[in-house]
Amino acid sequence: MISNSMHGKNHVYLAAVLRSSDKTVVASYQQERDVTVEGVRECIAGNGSIETGKRYSSQGDTQSIHYMIDQQGRVYSIVTSPTYSLRTAFRAIDELQDKFGRELGHRIATATEQSLSQAAVPIMKQIFLNFDNPVASEPIESVKSKLDVVTTSMKENIQQLLINDEKLGRIEGATLQLGEQSLAFRNTSKALANKMWWQTMKTRLAIAGVVIA
Repeated sequence: MISNSMHGKNHVYLAAVLRSSDKTVVASYQQERDVTVEGVRECIAGNGSIETGKRYSSQGDTQSIHYMIDQQGRVYSIVTSPTYSLRTAFRAIDELQDKFGRELGHRIATATEQSLSQAAVPIMKQIFLNFDNPVASEPIESVKSKLDVVTTSMKENIQQLLINDEKLGRIEGATLQLGEQSLAFRNTSKALANKMWWQTMKTRLAIAGVVIA
């Protein structure tokens, strides 16, 4: 079980990766001596309805266990202080899943108890460094969110400019076509007016010839 004693200034106590089929802890790293992986193992084993991709948190008086399982049956978990932000906890798990999966994921299926812990030390230390201070990590997330909003807005603006440019091209094409049609109409009208003038003159000359005769 995880001890219920008070912890120091750390907010992330332990990180672990398990194989869900037999609950083998293939790797773990901890900052608090009184927090052990057995509590994590028992918590996950006690969840008989765990679903792939779903996120779980078991909150206690002095610590909380957060975990999720991927499609390969690999469980990623961290143990934090009870007041630790759930959003930040699962961002930490997402990063653990990404980095551990890329570097050591291919070894999980055949790994024995704690056999990948040594190789995972740099990965898990970085997780602790990035997320042990939730107050410091939240502004980074806020900046990332704002950048995502700005990026999305820029993409939408560029897309709208392209749409407007296409519409403008169509309008310019239609205007040019109307101008050409207008010029053709003026030329036709002028030719018709000249033709009518000559017909009128011929008629007048013919009448004049009859009168004189």
